[in-house]
Amino acid sequence: MSPASLALSRWAKVARGFLSLAGVVAMALHGHAAGDSRRAPPGGPDAALPRAMDDVGRWRRFADDLGGKFHMQQTLPMEALMEQLKQRDGAKVRLRLAPPRKKALEPEEVYDRCSASVVAMGSIYKCLRCPHWHTGGTGTGWVLGDRGEIVSNYHVLAAAKETNILAFGVMTLDGRCLPIREVLASDPARDVVIFRVDGVGLAPLPIAPREPVGRPVSVIAHPSGDLYTFTQGAVSRYALRATEPGTAPLEWMCVTADFAVGSSGGPVLNRQGGVVGMVARTQTIQANPKGESPATQMVVKMTIPSEAIRSLLEPEARR
Repeated sequence: MSPASLALSRWAKVARGFLSLAGVVAMALHGHAAGDSRRAPPGGPDAALPRAMDDVGRWRRFADDLGGKFHMQQTLPMEALMEQLKQRDGAKVRLRLAPPRKKALEPEEVYDRCSASVVAMGSIYKCLRCPHWHTGGTGTGWVLGDRGEIVSNYHVLAAAKETNILAFGVMTLDGRCLPIREVLASDPARDVVIFRVDGVGLAPLPIAPREPVGRPVSVIAHPSGDLYTFTQGAVSRYALRATEPGTAPLEWMCVTADFAVGSSGGPVLNRQGGVVGMVARTQTIQANPKGESPATQMVVKMTIPSEAIRSLLEPEARR
């Protein structure tokens, strides 16, 4: 090869190297920057999380998937679900609890390590105006046991009894649709339900003791269907309050971490990623509440302390 040809060949190799590097950089900057394309691959809590949630697309796929399972008779009939809610009132569940973590985490580490253990709950119905399935009420749940046991609010499931809902299921972070198979235990007074889904590779969250007032906490939930929303705050107080007139007062843990409708059942997490409570309800404080134009001054965020969840458990030896 002549010196000129050799030099030309070397320059061609250098040029190809620069083009290859430019392609990698362009992919990093633009190829995965939008949408829900960077899904969490299998492999546990250290797998990469999506950068952006396609809420509409995910809920649409969930409704279609759960509707298909309903047609294949792979979902628990709603009559059976409502009956089990009543029959399992006060039942105890025996399972293996995840061991508590000791190391305090940064907020982003709490989100990264705990998100895969949080599920979105949804019901589906069929309207008369189109052939598609639609999502009804939504809520939040979290994985408690390693055999598909999940915890949420009792009212999330009970709300379906007066509607045209045909099936209930959960959606995982990686997009799987898992029908509810069985209600294991319920406590309508404390607004807690434990149920089972058929799912492998679901990582349970540990239950932690209560945190003192002022201690930081965070919530992962789906307010108004906005999937995997992370909020932070602190324990603001513990209070005794009846949920209905004439009923016995119950203990609530109030927090400043934000949540809204659709967040029901979401875990309240401490700095180690342990569940210290569960989202339940809000109370709006208004100025001049009986006047013509009441003004909202504050929304109190009320959560169920972790002891109420433990009261439904007969734990086996820790893993």
